[in-house]
Amino acid sequence: MRVRYPGSFLKLLLLGFALVVTPMVVAVVDAWFSLDGLSRRTETAITRAVQTTRDSRALGAQLIALERAARQQLVLRDPDALKAYETRRGQFLEVLERLDRETPDVAIRQGLESLRLREERIFTLLQMVAPSPVNALQAADGVAGDFAAMLDTSDEVLRKVDARIEADSADLRQRAEDARHGLLSRLLALIPVGLVILVAMTVLIRRPIRRLGEAIDRLGEGRLSEPVNVKGPADLQALGRRLDWLRVRLEEVDTQKTRFLQHVSHELKTPLTAIHEGSQLLSDAVVGPLNEGQREIVYILRENVTKLRKHIENLLDYSGLRFGSSTLHRSPVPLAPLFAQVAEDQKLALTARRVQLKAGGEGLTVSADRDKLRVVLDNLVSNAVKYAPEDSVIDLSAHLTGRGSDIRAVIEVADEGPGLPDTEGEIEQLFEPFVQGPAPQGAGIKGTGLGLSIVRELVGAHGGDVALLRNQPRGTRVRVSLPQAAD
Repeated sequence: MRVRYPGSFLKLLLLGFALVVTPMVVAVVDAWFSLDGLSRRTETAITRAVQTTRDSRALGAQLIALERAARQQLVLRDPDALKAYETRRGQFLEVLERLDRETPDVAIRQGLESLRLREERIFTLLQMVAPSPVNALQAADGVAGDFAAMLDTSDEVLRKVDARIEADSADLRQRAEDARHGLLSRLLALIPVGLVILVAMTVLIRRPIRRLGEAIDRLGEGRLSEPVNVKGPADLQALGRRLDWLRVRLEEVDTQKTRFLQHVSHELKTPLTAIHEGSQLLSDAVVGPLNEGQREIVYILRENVTKLRKHIENLLDYSGLRFGSSTLHRSPVPLAPLFAQVAEDQKLALTARRVQLKAGGEGLTVSADRDKLRVVLDNLVSNAVKYAPEDSVIDLSAHLTGRGSDIRAVIEVADEGPGLPDTEGEIEQLFEPFVQGPAPQGAGIKGTGLGLSIVRELVGAHGGDVALLRNQPRGTRVRVSLPQAAD
């Protein structure tokens, strides 16, 4: 499925932030509304409970005061006493009215209605009391019975009010527990949702960034054939197109450079070949015998022509390795014969500097490209010959290291020359193109500084590594480690 990206990387980041934050915001808002509703219910229930408790407690006091006023009226049979009762009666009815509004319980309302009816009957009796004591005495018996029944009803109402308050408290506790469980369940549900959104947005953000990084790595490694194609926000796509434009320009420059090197090498090799052949004819005394001084000059000519050809070949080799797309042709390579061929190739230089080469490698075979491994050894031995003092020994050896599937072949070239620079940074710079160490004594033509660069490129192409070490007691040891070695 094709993903539609926002117009810019900033919008993609903001969208990702919004998608990650939105579930949490929804959860917080929902929790706030739930807690707000619970808080309101709790506040209402507490207010109603306090008011109901106060009024239910006041109901008993109102009944006692009302009974006292009724008895005064029965004894005095006076209009002022009746007015006092009416005042108490009004307060009593107000309490009943408040209790009726405050409680939704049907049983409590029935009790309140019973109190209201009995009080109405008592008030009617008090209004009908005649001046005769006999009538007052008869009314007193009915009033006393009604008040006794009302006190019992009041106690019953008080118990029901307490029970109702306890039930409301239990309901609030249950609601709070349900709210807590609801919040916890929402949180547990939002965690995986947030993680899924976070992972999805991370993938969407990292994908174009990773492709840009891979494209930059390819440009840095000189792999210019693959186009840069970045899918993502518009600004990152534009950056990808700029990188592809840079790739095309680098490819054009590389082609021009390779063509220039090939042209220059051709133009240089032709006169060098003529000089080499002429010096060979002179050395063979084709045009006549040479004296000792002339033979020495011819020898110097041949030696320097050989060095110049070697420098040109290094330039071409490095250009092809660094910027070409050469393919390794691996095969089992016995090291002893390869070492012998390298020694034969370097025989003239070894003889000229009176240096002895000790080559080992008997019985060892590696899986490598034979021609490119020969170039590696040729460069390393050539460097060792240049820096080795006269009448010294260069050691070319090999051995296996590791065990199981991680067996590696280690090839070492050790000389007794002046050794390495003092710092690790200076040693590492020797692998950079065109960087050279101090010129060896007696060097007629300065090198190109590409030997170790070519070695590192070829060894790296084999999946190995190369290191410069200090030889003991003096000199330099170059160690090449190659994987996939076989005994």
